[in-house]
Amino acid sequence: MEDEVEILQDSSTNASRTGNNDICQLCSQNLGGLSAGEREVHYDRHKSGHPTKSLSKVKRLKPASVKFFRKTSPTKSDKNTEDEFWHAAQSKAPPANYTPGLLTILKDALKKSHVAGLTQRAVLCYERTPHIHREFFDASWGCGYRNFLMACAALVDQQIESLYFPLLEDPLPPGVRNLQRWIETAWKQGYDDIGAKELDHKLVGTKKFIGTGELYVAFTSRRIPCVLVDFSLGNSRNGFTELTDWVVGYFSDSFKRQGNVNDVLRHATPVVATDKMPVIMQYEGHSVTIVGYELAKNGVVNLLVFDPSRKPDKNLRQAALAGPSNVTWTASSSPLPEMLRSQGCSLLGKTKRCESSASSVSKKRPRLNKDPDDDVVIISDTEDERAKGARKSAAATYTLSPNTVVKEFRANSSKLQNKEEFQLLFFTMDNPLSPQEQANRKVVHSIVGC
Repeated sequence: MEDEVEILQDSSTNASRTGNNDICQLCSQNLGGLSAGEREVHYDRHKSGHPTKSLSKVKRLKPASVKFFRKTSPTKSDKNTEDEFWHAAQSKAPPANYTPGLLTILKDALKKSHVAGLTQRAVLCYERTPHIHREFFDASWGCGYRNFLMACAALVDQQIESLYFPLLEDPLPPGVRNLQRWIETAWKQGYDDIGAKELDHKLVGTKKFIGTGELYVAFTSRRIPCVLVDFSLGNSRNGFTELTDWVVGYFSDSFKRQGNVNDVLRHATPVVATDKMPVIMQYEGHSVTIVGYELAKNGVVNLLVFDPSRKPDKNLRQAALAGPSNVTWTASSSPLPEMLRSQGCSLLGKTKRCESSASSVSKKRPRLNKDPDDDVVIISDTEDERAKGARKSAAATYTLSPNTVVKEFRANSSKLQNKEEFQLLFFTMDNPLSPQEQANRKVVHSIVGC
C-alpha cells in the first residue's frame, strides 16, 4: 500500500544460534531487543501453531488519509484543558469527556445478553479503564492521543506494576499536548529517526496525526514495555479471523495453552473482567482502544472497543457515573425507542420531561466537518458543576436495554473486514525497561501477527 513504509528485515536475525540465548532456537530470530514477557509470547506462538516471522522494522500505517497528514499552525485553546488527565484513583470528579464505569455497565449488559442466549461468552480488560472522547480543539485529529490517554488511565491505576505510576506522571504527566512533548523529547534522545523525519521533527502545538508507532516511542521513552503487532490480512487465508483470534488469545491468556480459540472459550466463565490492559488498534483512517471481545450466539467473535470519536449517550454516561446499583435492565428482547431512559420519564409517550442533571446542561459546539466519526463535543464544565452533576447522577435510577448497550461497543466488523492492514499495541506488564532495553528499542520494531 502506498500509505506504508517498506518493511526492512533486521540483518541481526542471521546471527549464529550457537551459545546465544538471544536467538530463538526454533526460527533463528534475534530476540535481543525483547523482554522476558515478550520472548514468552514469541515461543508460545510457536507452540500454538502460529509461526512468528522475523522481527522487522515497524510498518507505518497513516492514521488518516495522506491529504490530511500535513503541517498546521498551533491550536488556540485552553492549555489546562488540552493537558487534563484523570484516572480512577483520583477523588475529584472526571472531566466531561471522561466516562469511568462504562465497563461495569457493559459487563452487566453482556451478562444479561448471555442469559438471553445472545452472547456465549465475553472477556473484558481492566474494569476501571475510562472512555475518553475527543474535544472541540482536537475533534479532527485527536483519536491517537485519546487512545493514549485511555491506556495511561489504566496503567497508572492498575496494581500489577506499581512503578508505572511515577514513570508516567513525572516529570510531565499524560495529556494531549504533553504527549507531543514526550515524543519530541524522545526524538531528541535518539528514538525513531524515521518517524521524526516523517513529522519534520516538529509535533508540539500542531494538529498532526500520530499512530501506534509514535505511541510505542512515547511509552518506551518512559520505560513502559509494550509491543507492536502487525496484521496484513490481504493475503491471509483466514482474513479478519486472524486478528480476532489474537485478541481472544491476549485477553484469555490462550498463548499459554495448547489448543485453539474454541478450547479457551469452552473453559471460560461466561462474562469476566480481567486485569489485562486495553489494546490500541490502528488501521487506515482511524484508531480505537480494544477493551475486550464477545463470542456471539452465531460463533462470531466481536471486538468490543472504546472509540474516541464517539461520545457516549448523555444518559449512558450518567448511568455509568451513578454505578450498577442505580441501573435496572429491560428484557433483552424488549425493544425500546431509546437506549436509556431515566425512571420518572414517561414510557408511554407522555410529555413529562426527565429531570436533567447539571452535567448535561453544558455548552455544545457543532462538528468541524462531515466526517461521521466526528461527533458534537461537550466543552468542559467547571469542577463544581461536574461534581454537582455526578452527585445528581448518583441519585437517579436508569433503565437500560442490554442489547443496545452491547451494540454500542461492538466494533463494526463489516467495515473492519474491508481493511487489509492493522497494527496493535499491547502492554506486556513486565518490569520497567532498563536503560539497555530502552536503547534496544530506539529503532521501532514490530512482530508479525499474520
